[in-house]
Amino acid sequence: MKRIWPLALLLFLLLGAPALAHVENEKTLYDDLEHTQALEDIVFVRALGLVSAEGGAKLFRPQAGLRKADLAYWAGVYHRYGGGGKSEEQVRDAALKNGLVDSLEGDAAYEDVSRAYFGGQAPVEKPGTKLTRAELAVYLRKHAQEPIGGQKLLDKLGITAGPSGVISKVTSSQAGEGSSAYPVYRVVIGGREYGVSPHPKALYGPADLKQWEGKTLAETWISGANGTAPELQVLKLEKGQFGSEAMEASAAAHAHHHDEPSVTSGGFPVLPLVAALLGAGIVFWLVRGKKFSK
Repeated sequence: MKRIWPLALLLFLLLGAPALAHVENEKTLYDDLEHTQALEDIVFVRALGLVSAEGGAKLFRPQAGLRKADLAYWAGVYHRYGGGGKSEEQVRDAALKNGLVDSLEGDAAYEDVSRAYFGGQAPVEKPGTKLTRAELAVYLRKHAQEPIGGQKLLDKLGITAGPSGVISKVTSSQAGEGSSAYPVYRVVIGGREYGVSPHPKALYGPADLKQWEGKTLAETWISGANGTAPELQVLKLEKGQFGSEAMEASAAAHAHHHDEPSVTSGGFPVLPLVAALLGAGIVFWLVRGKKFSK
């Protein structure tokens, strides 16, 4: 039995590994949004799952041309082709197979984006015009709020415009235990209490929402229109309520947290799988040891 304890300890550590929920703002979501005019658009489309986290460095590369391969991945995840542990390559292949894109080679034009997200029904002012990744975010944010094919894309997502105004109270409680614990926020706006998503996206304020009490919200977007529990997904403060020091401190604190669950890995629970395999190995070892000790 003495030979078992190292594996058992590793199993315990894996099962107890933190899965932190946290707020991300424009400083922590990507490292290269500071100088782009599409900052709000990028945060918005990321919050709603219209674009997803990618592997590698946390760079959005706003001015880079939009490749059809990237469009295929993002649209594929949005259309739910990314589950079941599928790789980015598998998501792209599924997007191509299902007609979201016509190719994985070359750069995308506006009509390619319309096809991938709106079934080709979103208006395209300049057919054949290639676009950057930032321009993709601007296009998606604009047309997500317009009726296309009889329905807004936001309606399909169950997202509606939320409250604005002064946040009179912020409360925080802990969900989970030990190293797996994470904060659950609730805010009061206009005398009504709202729950906040475990992974909301924020603009112009630090990631610690407790510092937002008394501050003024310019805009929010809330889920729940499709029957799920209503939660604030996007919270945008009026600009200028926090200085650069508070924002930089927020970014530094964020570096100690795990990133949000990413569809880059298809949302597949890697740690639980490893823990399960280790658990099976321990059982096999015990059984094998008893067999040969007889």
